[in-house]
Amino acid sequence: MTNFRLPQRKSIPRGTPDGRSHVPGVPDELAIEIDRDGSPVSTQPSHWFVCFVPGLQKQWWHRFTDPSHKHVFALKMVSDDHWVLFEPWWTRIMVTALTMDEALKFLRWGAVGSILKVEERIPGDGSQTRGWANCAVLISLMLGRSYWTWTPHGLYKRLSSEAGVQSIDLTEFLEKKLITLTQDIAKQGLDDVSALMTLSPELAFTELGNRISKILFAPKSLTLYRLAVSEAPRFPSAAEAFFTHGPRQAVDSVKMLLEHFCKAGQLRACNTERASRSFLTMLRGNLYLEIVLGCDTRVREKDLEMRTQAVVDLFLRGIGDCL
Repeated sequence: MTNFRLPQRKSIPRGTPDGRSHVPGVPDELAIEIDRDGSPVSTQPSHWFVCFVPGLQKQWWHRFTDPSHKHVFALKMVSDDHWVLFEPWWTRIMVTALTMDEALKFLRWGAVGSILKVEERIPGDGSQTRGWANCAVLISLMLGRSYWTWTPHGLYKRLSSEAGVQSIDLTEFLEKKLITLTQDIAKQGLDDVSALMTLSPELAFTELGNRISKILFAPKSLTLYRLAVSEAPRFPSAAEAFFTHGPRQAVDSVKMLLEHFCKAGQLRACNTERASRSFLTMLRGNLYLEIVLGCDTRVREKDLEMRTQAVVDLFLRGIGDCL
């Protein structure tokens, strides 16, 4: 996420018609708050995923360009599910916000060519007097570079030679991202499961069931699930990482409680692995499918708690008999 810092104020000469302002008509409160680069807001440099790609549709000028680098655009990750796209189309510059699954469509296009992770320069040393404002020139200016190159491949070579610029492997990036996100969600959502062992089986499984339900139906978790499912054929290792560090952690937490209460004689012995998977399946139910598919978006915490209680009652009655 972009970090903001207070502007470093510089002295503004007085004596203009409206007081401190350089330009007549500009409010004083704006003139006295600009930073040393002339901006009302100071920001730290961001990292952009600069994608050099082949064309999606044939253009007459493609014959003069590199086969894999006929176009260039850039994406910036603002948060886990918030990206910004800077796309210099032929007829406009498209700057828009994307969700993670939308951004991935552009990143997949980038993976067909080359993806570089580049830090922008602030205030930069680019120039608006470059002439032909094609995609390579506009991306170079956006990054604050002064490179005199008019082709995507030319910009790729210049950026690649810079220290600190990274070449991105999309499969590896997705795998690491899914691992990090699912681990954080599981750690914060499941909390310390061992502390539940001091409770009765009913209270322990009710509390754990509520924790798991909140994770399952949280917007961020749903986004990651959709992402893992949709990209599983193309990025199987990333999908496997999501399962290992997400649903598998929930199953292991249930299994830990079952083994404890079975050993303590508070529950009849059962196949704990099978029973744990069944408990997670019951918590999902048809509601999870409806939410994932967008058929139903009404999820209230009170309803989830009532639903979890019903699942726990049924689950504990079935331990040792049918599971």
